Amino acid sequence: MSNFNNNAYQSLVTDLIGDTFYKDTSVSGRISFVRKYAEVVIRKILDIDPNKAVTLGAKNIQNRIKNLPNHEFIEAAVETVRGKGNQSTHTQYLEGFDSEDFDNVVDGLFDMLSYLLISYFEKYEFGSRNDVLYSFSMLPPIIRYKVLSFLYKKYPDNISVIDKLVLATVKALSVDEATEWVEREKNALTKMGTVTEKAFNEIAEKEGIEFAELIRNNSPANMYILCKMKISEVGDMVNSRGVLYSDFESALPHYKSRGILTGDDLEATEFNDIMNFLYMGRKEKIREISNESNPYVILNFIS
Repeated sequence: MSNFNNNAYQSLVTDLIGDTFYKDTSVSGRISFVRKYAEVVIRKILDIDPNKAVTLGAKNIQNRIKNLPNHEFIEAAVETVRGKGNQSTHTQYLEGFDSEDFDNVVDGLFDMLSYLLISYFEKYEFGSRNDVLYSFSMLPPIIRYKVLSFLYKKYPDNISVIDKLVLATVKALSVDEATEWVEREKNALTKMGTVTEKAFNEIAEKEGIEFAELIRNNSPANMYILCKMKISEVGDMVNSRGVLYSDFESALPHYKSRGILTGDDLEATEFNDIMNFLYMGRKEKIREISNESNPYVILNFIS
């Protein structure tokens, strides 16, 4: 039985998210709230009993993190949050903080949140379920980008990862960044077909072998061509209309209406639990971010 229960932390997380992102708080104050929220994230990752104390720098916590799969990723993320987070709570640190410090700390937090999904997809192969892919696509592009970038390094032959990574890169970064990535990976991508044997067999079973052959024969010859096509199509759409959602707040209504999985099997239940945690405490955005120089501070919301 799990020690961590999302509902038990609902009130605390709502307060921390609100104080960090939705209130006109000092930068040092927001950084300290991110640090506190990061402790909740670590509780979930390590499944810690709510009655036990947790601090990011505690030796027992660091030792447990070292025993995690892919521990280097989460260790680096924790250290990013902990460094400035500690300084924000100590009176001997007098240099002050700016928006860049805050953005870096939030980036570390986003790595920590991404780790939850990385661990999930280490357990359940990315692309094995369409409903999971559909719901995953309703996360902010930056979270998708972080998860998929990590998965690609470990599983470079997973064409579902490649397909979604290209889209996430366009939306989270830029068309140029996505194009540069595709060109760097061109040699590998040109050797990969766009319809896996598993997908071909599934189509053949449902629709017949002739239809499966038709799909394969009319698909792009390789992943390099497919990625270039997607960059062009999605890039034009983003340039003309912008992204549909860029953060948790603008993605939230889409997730609530179409992103919650209906299955009660373990794979679906675990995914829903992670997604519920990621969106916990978030509010729906009703207007654009008011301070363009600080993309992580959002002030106009439905209360």
